[in-house]
Amino acid sequence: MKRNERHFLFFLLIALFLYSKSVNAQVPAFADQIINSFSKQYVNLLQEKVYLQTDKPYYSAGEDIWFKAYLLNSTTLENSALSKFVYVELIDKRDSVLYRVKIKNDMFGFSGHITLKLGVQTGYYSLRAYTCWMQNLGRDFFFKKIIFIGNTIDDRVTSHIVYGDPVGGFIPVSVEFTNSSREPIRGKKVELVQNWKSADKKKFPLVTDNDGKIRWQMKVDSKDKSKKSIDVSIEDERYKGTLYVPEFSSGFDVQFFPESGVLLNNIFQTIAFKAIGENGLSTSVSGKVFNNKNEEVADITTLNKGMGRFAMQTHPGETYYAIVKSGEGIRKRFELPKSHETGVVMRLVYNKGKILYEVTNNTNVQDKLLYLLLHSRGKVYAIQSLRNLRGQISESFLPAGIASLSVIDSLGYTYCERLTFVRNFNLPVISMESNKPTYSKHELVDLNLNLKSALGKAIDGNFSISVTDSHVVKQDSLADNIQTNLLLTSDIKGYVEDPSSYFVDNTATTREKTDVLMMTQGWHRFDTADVVKSVNNKPKFYAEVGQTLSGKVKNILNGPAKKCDVIAISSSYRNMFGTSKTDSLGRFLISGIEFPDSTSFVLKANKAGSFADVEIIPDVDNFPDSESFIPVSLKANTLTDKNEYLKQSREKYYNEGGMWVISLNEVTVKARKNSNSNANKSYYTGMGDSQVTTEQLELYKNLSFTNLLMTFPGVQVNGDKISIRGSSPLILIDDMEVHDISEFSYLTAKDLASVDIFKGANTIIFGSRGANGVIAIALKKYENVKNTSPSTSVARIMPLGYQKPVEFYTPKYAMGTLYRSQDTDLRTTIYWNPKLVADKNGNIHVSFYAADKANNYTVIVEGVSNTGEICRYVGVLRREDK
Repeated sequence: MKRNERHFLFFLLIALFLYSKSVNAQVPAFADQIINSFSKQYVNLLQEKVYLQTDKPYYSAGEDIWFKAYLLNSTTLENSALSKFVYVELIDKRDSVLYRVKIKNDMFGFSGHITLKLGVQTGYYSLRAYTCWMQNLGRDFFFKKIIFIGNTIDDRVTSHIVYGDPVGGFIPVSVEFTNSSREPIRGKKVELVQNWKSADKKKFPLVTDNDGKIRWQMKVDSKDKSKKSIDVSIEDERYKGTLYVPEFSSGFDVQFFPESGVLLNNIFQTIAFKAIGENGLSTSVSGKVFNNKNEEVADITTLNKGMGRFAMQTHPGETYYAIVKSGEGIRKRFELPKSHETGVVMRLVYNKGKILYEVTNNTNVQDKLLYLLLHSRGKVYAIQSLRNLRGQISESFLPAGIASLSVIDSLGYTYCERLTFVRNFNLPVISMESNKPTYSKHELVDLNLNLKSALGKAIDGNFSISVTDSHVVKQDSLADNIQTNLLLTSDIKGYVEDPSSYFVDNTATTREKTDVLMMTQGWHRFDTADVVKSVNNKPKFYAEVGQTLSGKVKNILNGPAKKCDVIAISSSYRNMFGTSKTDSLGRFLISGIEFPDSTSFVLKANKAGSFADVEIIPDVDNFPDSESFIPVSLKANTLTDKNEYLKQSREKYYNEGGMWVISLNEVTVKARKNSNSNANKSYYTGMGDSQVTTEQLELYKNLSFTNLLMTFPGVQVNGDKISIRGSSPLILIDDMEVHDISEFSYLTAKDLASVDIFKGANTIIFGSRGANGVIAIALKKYENVKNTSPSTSVARIMPLGYQKPVEFYTPKYAMGTLYRSQDTDLRTTIYWNPKLVADKNGNIHVSFYAADKANNYTVIVEGVSNTGEICRYVGVLRREDK
């Protein structure tokens, strides 16, 4: 058993013992079985979670999105030791992945960037992060963050769409087009394509009027819930864009959630509700609940974000419904869940640091045969008999985050479950000291950060820091951050609006709002019923600890080619190759290689002793579906709070030498195809005592490379030995020295561009290495990896490699020339460093130079200690001109 597993089991047993002693409860005999089930869940399907800190909350076209990815064990919140790669994607509203990068772990964790193209459209996007292993739990638990991207760089054509009020199923639409001078684009043909199933017109043209506008009546089917967008193109202006259509229906839905899951007769019970608009966001509602006699039994009023709760007592033979009114005045009827005669329910109340519970058992099972199971983050904290149906749990006994209380029996059946949110944060204390109270233009900023645990001990771990211009980069105080994500949003399914609002304080109001969230959004990552019954699904996806190339090889009869040699050589990097043999299914796997992005490989399969060609079929990269939730009602044209930021970003882009985007007339380029486009030249091509050209090699294209060598005068091949005049020569393939014949025995003459043999005085250019002769081989080069291979036994691929590290640039004004530079420094991210490490005293030191504008700076530090403590600090630096 591994050390982590032993530590985990030891912790569980100690926690169980201490809790059972503290509440003087009888520990059931099957406690070991329950603990073992959770242990299997931990060991066999250890859950990871990813959190991304970005340098700022929104961006402009042409900028870099800088990020630090924290990959953690979901149970301990310590750094995960499973996956070595994290995938980060930028997804648009049509669920298209615009960018995907693969980040490799280093001693500081995971960090990288996405460079936004100049043509990216203004709007909201989803930033998603995950590992291959995390796919076993499903996409619901990937990291997701909605970010805004504006574009004032490519301003050749700007569009502005306005919708009128729906009338008779049609909505008046007006789109205004202006040029870079903000003048209307008049008399231009505009092609429109409506991209949704129920659109009355898929494709149609319109012409802009004197105001640069086009107008039409758009029919929208309220029953069509698909994502709707309109592709727009103006041929004369070389313009293409996409307009996203919001949900115009004012309809809404209300769901009801009896506390702990079951609505029982003859007891006073709390029922939570959640109201969602057609756009997927919460909506405020009010109303009343009636029985089937139309008698009023309860009132409904939203407490927070479309959620609320009320109490009522149900009776046998009665059914219940609610008449609910939205903020727009629309009334709808909703049926409540049916009530039951039998079942088990649990009620929770918080009081002065205690979680009070009360269980009602309306079943034939005796109370003493039922048990309370308490777990958090996949750890069992208590299993106790329910001889007494009331009790209390000290909140200080549990870690911060979501905890589950369930009623189970000794057969592993789960009767009910209730989630609660524990606010036992005990967060570390982070302090910041600066070398000056205020800073002027280009002055050096020295910051010392000190990190201490809640108990005052120094914290070690790795962290990231972002320093931004407070005036143009507005931080959303209610948005997700490392604390809200790791303790709340990463552990439940669905979209949580304004997650930081549940962390603002510890008042009764905030606790009630959080508790209603637990009652209405209870789809969490640890399924109690499955874990208790030891339903441990086998993982379908592997933990990616290294990079591999894989695929299959077929023989001439289309069956698996067994014991076939497969070799991979990078055409991008020298000395990067790997070999493998196919198994009984014709599958191969080449491991032990590491390659960055944009690395291409040539795969060659060869069946020893067979003259028939084989077919190699590489596996392609597979990625999870990119469906994301980006509310269209987040107004894509609401730029008033970001106008100054986008203006400064545009000015910065051009000050730093950014090119103007200019629309050119169409240019036709004619060229003649190179008949020898696949030829590649070695440094030594044509220098040998004898040569074989590409044209000559065509005559021997069916010969293996070793058989080809036998045709050269003075070259002998005997088994796995090659010699010139009885000695072993130096062999170069694309100027790379090889030592083992197995490294190139897979080659055939049709894979070669040229061969040069050095036997005489010309070997002097190789020094002592060439004393025994030299064979210099140049392989054919295929620039386009998507082209069909000349042989079915050869394949060319370019899998997604890891992103090469790039350091965030900050000017150093103390270095003479830059200090005297007259260029304007318009940074909005003043400083970004994802690789901070605290020393043994919990200290971190950073330094950077102030930019030009006299705006204060916001400092945000986030990270996780080596023992799983969540760290976050927000501070301000004063920036003033003297």
